Amino acid sequence: MSEEEEQVAEGMALGPEEAEGAAAAEAAPERGAGGQASDEVAKIDAGKADDEGKMFIGGLSWDTTKKDLKDYFSKFGEVVDCTLKLDPITGRSRGFGFVLFKHAEGVDKVMEQKEHKLNSKVIDPKRAKAMKTKEAVKKVFVGGLSPDTPEDKIREYFITFGEVEAVELPMDNKTNKRRGFCFITFKEEETVKKVMEKKFHNVGLSKCEIKLAMTKEQYQQQQWGGGPTARGGFAARARGR
Repeated sequence: MSEEEEQVAEGMALGPEEAEGAAAAEAAPERGAGGQASDEVAKIDAGKADDEGKMFIGGLSWDTTKKDLKDYFSKFGEVVDCTLKLDPITGRSRGFGFVLFKHAEGVDKVMEQKEHKLNSKVIDPKRAKAMKTKEAVKKVFVGGLSPDTPEDKIREYFITFGEVEAVELPMDNKTNKRRGFCFITFKEEETVKKVMEKKFHNVGLSKCEIKLAMTKEQYQQQQWGGGPTARGGFAARARGR
């Protein structure tokens, strides 16, 4: 199992109810003093006509502020607005954000430069339009699973929703025993949506919590495109430890 999957397994994914809450927090305008909605978020999210001037900025330091972001990218053209994506629970930066240039030429200038560094960290700017082709999410994380549950019982349960391509049963490297969770990969994304209609599933003798298992790229695509994969939900990207 990859490091990214390990991080998802440690609670970095969101289930249906949690995901809907996070998605609502993402969609809600940020409030300034006096409870007024920030024009900044409204501008970033409004109107597809501005797509040519939008950029996704990944790899940001957690210490980077909106001012830092705007000051840096203003060197390439007039920045209408910028925003950082925050964790709705901790309020900390998730390490990425968005910049909106007034003119598309600003995006072109950013892309012409081979390397970008902000707050002593190499960052990863991308054209927003490139983020819109979404990769299908076909994998789920199954938490709270008894390590004694046979693989055939797991497969037997989930095949009732649709064709199962793979069942991953991670092992504890220290004890060489199975861990209390697994990953299920389905053939079709629609099957994942069916599974995600319920937060808890009885698998064997275990009451298991199901969460989406997304790669970093899939998560970023969902965040930019605003497209839910199941019941309006998003999965949180894996974070560094």
